[in-house]
Amino acid sequence: MTIKKRLGLSYAAMLIIPIVLTTIAGMMLNSLFLSEGGYQILKHKNPVEVLLDLSQRVSWMVNSQILDHPDKFMEASYIEKMQNEIGFKNAGLIVRKDNDILYVPKFLENKQAQIQLMPFKGITTDEMNALNKQQDIIYVRLQDFYFSDRSEGSVYLAFDTVPLEAEYFKLRSIFIIFAILSMIIANGILTLLVYHSIMKPLKELEHASNAIKEGNFNYRIKNVFNDEFGAVISSFEGMREQLKKSLQVQHQYEENRKILLTHISHDLKTPITSIKGYIEGIRDGVADTPEKMKKYIDTIYRKAGDMNELIDNLFLFSKLDLQKYHFDFKIFDIVHYIKDMGEELQFDLQKKAVVLDLEYPDKEISVIGDGNNLRRVILNIIDNAIKYAGQDQIHIFIRIKELQDHVLLEFKDNGKGISKEAQSYVFDEFYRADPSRNMNTYGSGLGLAIIKKIIEEHGGKVWIESEIHCGTSIFFTLRKVTKEGVI
Repeated sequence: MTIKKRLGLSYAAMLIIPIVLTTIAGMMLNSLFLSEGGYQILKHKNPVEVLLDLSQRVSWMVNSQILDHPDKFMEASYIEKMQNEIGFKNAGLIVRKDNDILYVPKFLENKQAQIQLMPFKGITTDEMNALNKQQDIIYVRLQDFYFSDRSEGSVYLAFDTVPLEAEYFKLRSIFIIFAILSMIIANGILTLLVYHSIMKPLKELEHASNAIKEGNFNYRIKNVFNDEFGAVISSFEGMREQLKKSLQVQHQYEENRKILLTHISHDLKTPITSIKGYIEGIRDGVADTPEKMKKYIDTIYRKAGDMNELIDNLFLFSKLDLQKYHFDFKIFDIVHYIKDMGEELQFDLQKKAVVLDLEYPDKEISVIGDGNNLRRVILNIIDNAIKYAGQDQIHIFIRIKELQDHVLLEFKDNGKGISKEAQSYVFDEFYRADPSRNMNTYGSGLGLAIIKKIIEEHGGKVWIESEIHCGTSIFFTLRKVTKEGVI
């Protein structure tokens, strides 16, 4: 449930629950206070109607007695008996003879002097001419009659409204207090529940943030929330995973940097040591013949060339790795490009006993690329094939294949192959499948890493397939260009 819906339901509950509780409490209080018949008039919706019903009932009792025994109304015991039959503590009979009041209910004994009754058979303009009110007392004239001595008599029903009003205000105060308490309790409980539902995910986020601050990126929040906090926690977890990966990449980068420095030190120290040794030989007179002197100088020159190649490749790789190398992309025909390059390489390759075969479609295929850097890629692949051939007769096969959205180039040799374990590392910088690092296979270890960087900058992919003693194939793709544009 979303927080918005949860707050809406909480607000509705804060309104409904107090109303329901107050209603139930009102019914219980009404039953408790009025069960003994004290002020039952409060039970009814229309007290005036109940008053008239009561007056009619008492009037019938009075009339039946007046017809048979009118003088009974001069007996206090008889009137008290009728008083008990009325059943209301705040209602009673008043009996008047001529101008004298013979009997009043107990709640009027102290107010007898204030009683003002309509004259015998008097007429009022009120629609309910039998009903009049003086201060807090309601008087209902039940019957005017004659005693046996022909004196005038009247019977009134009197109601005291003060206890009624006091009881009403008492109950109203209780209802108001209970309603306020119900609202406070309901609001407190619902607020506590909503607060707990909000604070729980916030606490989880706080713990996770503190864990990350302390360097623990493995603290995972169990997301069981189906509200806005669930979305926030999902985003937080995504951020944590990204930070964790970034740190892992940074750590790996630092490790690679250390390895890189180690390899650079080794690969620079090897030719420098050789150069130093041959120079000391020349200085000490070991090269005492023209032939030895030429051999020493040629070796020094070759070692210096190896160092220069290593430095050039290292500089190129650094610029590619930092994405600060400028490419000059152009659209050209890859078939014509490979054919021209094959013809250019044939003469040098024949001297090294290398057979070069080409297979390509008999049509133009346009690609987008940097011709100079693609030449570097191809030369590096062929150089690796020759360097690690492992046999006298070297055969290199180049094939161009047009696919739906790109062009695939394959360079296959008949060399000694690369093990399955080594294939996933050959494009790493300074990696060599030949661990001996001997003189025959000397190289910078950056050739295939540079190839990968260049091809990826072209928007292509590069991979290797090889088996021991069955040769190696290196594949890479280039983006194809059609009349509609680059695919």
